[in-house]
Amino acid sequence: MSKPLHLLAICLTTVGILFAGSALKAEEKAKSYYLIGNSLTWDTVPSLLDGDVQWHVDCGKSLPYIFDHPEQPCVKNSTLWPTALKEKQYDLISVQPHYGSTLAEDVATISKWIEMQPKATFIIHTGWARSKTREEEYDSKDVSGKLQHSPAYIKALLAALQKKYPDRTFKQTHAIDLLEQVDNDIKAGKAPFDQITDIYRDAIHMKLDTGRYLMHNAMRHAMGQPRSDKGYEKLDPQMKQYLNQVLDTLN
Repeated sequence: MSKPLHLLAICLTTVGILFAGSALKAEEKAKSYYLIGNSLTWDTVPSLLDGDVQWHVDCGKSLPYIFDHPEQPCVKNSTLWPTALKEKQYDLISVQPHYGSTLAEDVATISKWIEMQPKATFIIHTGWARSKTREEEYDSKDVSGKLQHSPAYIKALLAALQKKYPDRTFKQTHAIDLLEQVDNDIKAGKAPFDQITDIYRDAIHMKLDTGRYLMHNAMRHAMGQPRSDKGYEKLDPQMKQYLNQVLDTLN
């Protein structure tokens, strides 16, 4: 091949790669996302997610309650789930179990939404416990009573859903695992926090900078979106580096 033709071939290959990359990004942005949960879903900052995103967020409520009482969620710019899930088919849907429900109730409630959205990938946003009971709940193996924010509960929930819907894809945000990692790092003297409550802004919610950065990017990871610091440009660089190391533990 002559040199001009060789250079032309290289140029065409490069253009093809760039075009494919742009097409992939466009495809990702074209995807639609819907989130159902309470303020712990709001702490993932849905408005900063990529693509076509809507949500139904009702403060302090469990999934069965949200299913039975969808009329007046606390976040007023919510797209109510009965309207959203009937009028549109989403690519990915996040649902967040919370205090007050049992495993059977969560399975039954999520199942109703799964059947309304036959093609969507469902993400279990694990939420997290109040700071005072976080460690105790995380270590609990009991899934027979009301929800506790533990890997055992999430594992049992995902197993029940996968058994019921073997052809569907299920994911999770691993939010509880990220907080466990932070706590372990604190105890080992490897975290820029003195205690786990330093990442909380009150008894249960995440701080607007550090905690929300962590949870927003946990949700992005579960949804297949790249990590982002949009909205967190003022986050201390060393803190951001640490939180990124924690996020790197996600697989």
